[in-house]
Amino acid sequence: MIGIVGGGLAAAKLVEGYREAGGGEPITIWSGDPHGPYHRPPLSKRLLRGEAEPPDALAHPVEWYADNDVDLRLGETVASLDDVRADTIVLATGARPRELPGASSFRTLDDSLALRERARGAETAVVVGGGFIGCEITASLTQLGVKVTQIVREPMVFAGLQAPPLSESLHAEYRDRGVDLRLDATDVPDADLKVAGIGVVPNVELGLAAGLEVRSGIVVDERFATARPGVYAIGDVAEFYDPVFRRFRRIEHWSNAAYHGTTLGRILAGADERYDIVSAFFSEEFGRSFRYFGDPTGHDRTVLDGDFGEEDAVFRLLRGEALLCAVAMGQSEETEAALKEEIRAGAASLA
Repeated sequence: MIGIVGGGLAAAKLVEGYREAGGGEPITIWSGDPHGPYHRPPLSKRLLRGEAEPPDALAHPVEWYADNDVDLRLGETVASLDDVRADTIVLATGARPRELPGASSFRTLDDSLALRERARGAETAVVVGGGFIGCEITASLTQLGVKVTQIVREPMVFAGLQAPPLSESLHAEYRDRGVDLRLDATDVPDADLKVAGIGVVPNVELGLAAGLEVRSGIVVDERFATARPGVYAIGDVAEFYDPVFRRFRRIEHWSNAAYHGTTLGRILAGADERYDIVSAFFSEEFGRSFRYFGDPTGHDRTVLDGDFGEEDAVFRLLRGEALLCAVAMGQSEETEAALKEEIRAGAASLA
């Protein structure tokens, strides 16, 4: 039997990958969430704005799991790996939001529904955070007619992306939309709603208690295996080896969870696979989407082609002539695929 601890997208994708690759073992999923595995990107966007409902966010209808010989145990947690009676154990425990006193956290489907309901009677809101959650919630609440003050503790939104032209275009967009955007700020004013989007903490406690190596997350190799035979970790909780950039990384995005789950599912079914992809993720605010490829670590120069304000731009982060990372807006799938291949080649040239 395969036991999966955690019921997020990575768990659902593992089942998909395993069954599609011919895996026949029964699977049990323990999920502390009362809902079946779901996609998180809609929570801060379409679901929050009332353009989608909970079933739209589910990775699969709940009955799909029984149809695929999965015992889906919702609302159940695991206290110790010793309690998991399985030949193979997968830790997909995800992460929990950092808390800010006096502000609501935002992570789950129920968090999104609760904020949507509260926003109906609110005139003002404060959103603390300048990353994905903070920016997406600010945009969605503004579109719902709420006057938002956004507190960003860095000099720009999306500071971690190291893409100032993108950040500056978003500053202009948000202010044009009526957002009171306060950069390098810490004071939180009064408002009808207060929401924190200040990052997450990986749920590594089970791994620590089991004696697994933990750094920024539970350490695994490019096949998602820990040092303990038969135990794996995927998704937000995993610090995995990325052979493209030849270093360990931990990534907290939808695409990473989906890829980890699918790939490990195939591995457990007998496929000779490993992590081998140029990492990518996306965000959308006020109908404007951007995509981010690669890893900016170690870049020493940048090149901007186009204009993010015109929704047609590529921002490249390079080390010498080697492309390590790119931010794209308004580009074709062919251009995005070419950027990923250029990044792969650039990383390889620095080996």
